[in-house]
Amino acid sequence: MALRQARRADLAQVADIWVDAFAADPYHRWVQPDDARWAAYATAWMTFIAGLAFERGHTFLDERAAIAWIAPDLEFIGPDELDHARRILATHAGDARADDALATYAEARGHALDDSHWTLLYLGVRAAAQGHGVGAEVIAPGLAACDRDGFPCALISTNARNLAFYERHGFTVVAEVATPDGATHLRPMLRTPRP
Repeated sequence: MALRQARRADLAQVADIWVDAFAADPYHRWVQPDDARWAAYATAWMTFIAGLAFERGHTFLDERAAIAWIAPDLEFIGPDELDHARRILATHAGDARADDALATYAEARGHALDDSHWTLLYLGVRAAAQGHGVGAEVIAPGLAACDRDGFPCALISTNARNLAFYERHGFTVVAEVATPDGATHLRPMLRTPRP
């Protein structure tokens, strides 16, 4: 199946792909390390993020992967959505972990570009399809559009294992932001458009 633009009816499929793709992600497993509670947290979180992406972004998927982009100059999350995010985190991981998770993310977002840029919000490849070039296939159209239109791109990597992949596609780490306990890091990354 070819990559296609997702529709609102695809919300559960996008969230399901991301839940599977991020099952071993260091940051998300730091938020909820308990295997018995992982699926409930991940489903609630990924459904929330996918819903926002449908409202404000560009989401694409096939049976193996889903990717969400946020267009330049678009505010992805406002105060109401931030409150909702905190409620999800607190429900599934407790108040202290919710506050630490949001503080870490806010610090990482502090390294965002001031100039207009695209944001690669989430790229998730099902675990069974990882390591077979699917991520490169899925990211290519968005990066080509950035290059064509002369826009930089930003993302926050939650997994050090993915850094080499993003670096091959022109991204550079601009900071390492540790969780308050130092257990894991978020890495904001930037990419300038290629000619």
